[in-house]
This record gives sequence, C-alpha cells and structure tokens, in this order.
Amino acid sequence: MKLHTESVVTHSIDKVWETMRDRLPELVPFLSGAESIEVAEREELGPGKVRMLNHWQGNKNVAPKAVRPFLTKGLLRWKDHAEWDDASRAVRWRFETFHFDRLFDCSGHNLFETTGESQTKITIEGDLDIYPERMPGVPKFLAKKLKPKIEGFISNLVGSNLTDLAGGLQKFLDH
Repeated sequence: MKLHTESVVTHSIDKVWETMRDRLPELVPFLSGAESIEVAEREELGPGKVRMLNHWQGNKNVAPKAVRPFLTKGLLRWKDHAEWDDASRAVRWRFETFHFDRLFDCSGHNLFETTGESQTKITIEGDLDIYPERMPGVPKFLAKKLKPKIEGFISNLVGSNLTDLAGGLQKFLDH
C-alpha cells in the first residue's frame, strides 16, 4: 500500500525542520495516535547528517473495536529509524516492530520545502505492507477474516500518525 500526504505548516522551514528532528517527543500531547515518543539513539554522521532511532508507543483507542481485544502495548510499539539530511531537507525512515517479527514493513521519506514566507510544505511518501496472519494469538482463519480491519487499522494508524504529525507540529509551534 502506498502512503502519501502533503501538509503545510505556517512556520519557517528551519523552525519546522529543527522541531521535527530535535524536539519530536515534545509533540506527543498534540498527536492523537501516540502515547509517547522516546529518542533512543542519536548519531551525528557528519555535517548536516543525523541518524536517529525513536521509540513510539501508539494509542490503542484509535483502533476499531473489533481489533482492540487482540492489541497489546507491544503490538502498538515500534522503532522509527530515520536519517536526516540538512542539505536536501529530506529524511528517510523505516519502522519496525519491537516484539513481533515482520508484522508489517513500512518505509519512506519526508521532504520539507518552503512554499511561501513562513510556510513549509511537508510531503510524506512511503510503502506499507501488512501481515496480520503473523499477529500473535490470532488464529489464521480469523486473521484472514479480520485482515481488512487489521490492515485498515494499521494503515490508518500509520497514515493518521503521518498526517497528524503536521497538525500536531502546527499546534505545538503556535502555542
């Protein structure tokens, strides 16, 4: 499944870029799909290049009711591997689950562009492949039946987090 979102934040590209890269955990109160974000690793790779590993804890309450009984905190926790490049104002990212091998594959990139005075366009593109039959505790026959709901939930969670990120960033920078 392809992911694509475009959003405009009414702040300068420098402020938007630095906030997203350096202050992401502070955005949590402004994000509906996240309970927490923790910076686990940060490595300066050279001038203007940073590799980061963030740990996200998703919010179970955004899941469809039919899926909630199968969700644990562990299923809603993922690693966000990101490489930030100041020169291109782009970040490449890849998500991976903490406890469950290959429940989904998700990777992509974000591009930050100036679109006007104190306006930044954030374009997020990625690919998401989901494997609900690998979800622990869910019988295979039920996984097939629930697959559309599980796919919908995970893609909605990832997609809404990506979209919600710009909205949360806007609210954070406005306050």
